[in-house]
Formats: sequence, C-alpha cells, structure tokens
Amino acid sequence: MAVPGTALGMSRRLQALIASIGEQPPSSLAQLERRVTDAGLVEQDLLPWAEFHHPLEDSYGRRLVWKSDFVELMVMSWIPGDFSAIHDHGTAHWGVVQSFGPATHSLFRLNGSQLEFERQSDYYPGQIQTVDHRLIHQMGNASSNPFVSLHVYAALQPLATITANARVFDVVEGVIQFTDGGVFFALPDSQVKRQITGLRAKSSLVSHQRRLRDARLQVMAHA
Repeated sequence: MAVPGTALGMSRRLQALIASIGEQPPSSLAQLERRVTDAGLVEQDLLPWAEFHHPLEDSYGRRLVWKSDFVELMVMSWIPGDFSAIHDHGTAHWGVVQSFGPATHSLFRLNGSQLEFERQSDYYPGQIQTVDHRLIHQMGNASSNPFVSLHVYAALQPLATITANARVFDVVEGVIQFTDGGVFFALPDSQVKRQITGLRAKSSLVSHQRRLRDARLQVMAHA
C-alpha cells in the first residue's frame, strides 16, 4: 500500500521501483538489489522526502515513503555531523541502501557481550550496498554537504513495522537498547522498549562513540 500523500511528487523512477518490488516479499537479497540498481534513481527522486531540518534530538532525518506488508522504503537525510548510533535492523531480513553522498559507514560484529569494529565500508555518491539480518553498522555524514540515502528493508513474513525491535548498541553506557523507531544517540526512555546491560567494547571504540554522542547532545542543548 502507498503511504497517504506520497504519490504527489513521486518521480517515475521511484514509482517504477515500487511497482517492481510489488506487494510480495522479494525472493532473494540479490533480487532486491537488482530492483534498486535497475531503477536508476538520482538524488532528485528522493528530495521531496528530504528532512534536512529534522528535530535536533534526532541523529538524522528519517521519513517513510512507502510500505507493503513485507517491504518498507525510507529516505534518510544527513546534514554535516549527523551520525546514527551503532545498530542492526531488527526484524528486517534483507535490505538495500543507496547513498547519494559520501556516507561514512562502519561495520561491527558482536562476539558474546563484546562489540568489535570489523571494517570500514564508506559509500561513494550513488553507491548501493546490501544489508542482511546479521549486519551491525553505523552511518554518518563527515562531509561538509548534506545528502540523502534510500533504504529498502524487507521481511519474510508480513509485519506492521519491518525494522521493529532494532538493537542500538550503546557502548558508552554498556547497554543494548531495543526500539521500533530511529536508531538515534541518547534515545529517550519513551522510545526504548527494553534494554540489556553488560555490553563491552575496546576503549578506543567507546571513546569514539562518546565523542559522537556528546556532539549530538551539544547540538540538542543549543537548540
């Protein structure tokens, strides 16, 4: 189903992508990636959903464009300094992300209760990368210009929210938080469904995440 009001201003390329995805779950991650690649989207296709003036307590802009029972399509907006928290994608099984700017992109793995940095996989403008249910990552904008990114997430069974129960890995506080909304730094209690204590990480990773969190808190304090 289309989200009310989004057909207005939707480009033909974006409409074609949604039509190609359809109402059923994709048969594979490769198929979902092909759908996005073949759509040939450009940044202008997503700008009607850009949120460069998002609330300052939100770590980035986040708007739902379209969803079915199995797939949701979202546009994220990144102004300079915006970074998500480290997170996974909850009940989503597959995903495809296309960034229209040079997004910083860090990958992590959870080894028992220890969160470990795995590798850097930064985006170049227009690049597409895939997501599976095991992926733990962090995106951000360390450049001097704003940009948007397309996020298509899919589940294998019908769900009201495709990315429900996403985990936020807060290594500063040593907790894993579960949320159905944006994977932001300093989530308010109202957006945390539950949390698990005992998360650990190397001091270098904790220090880096503390700097990112404190930068967001400073922005919020001067709103």
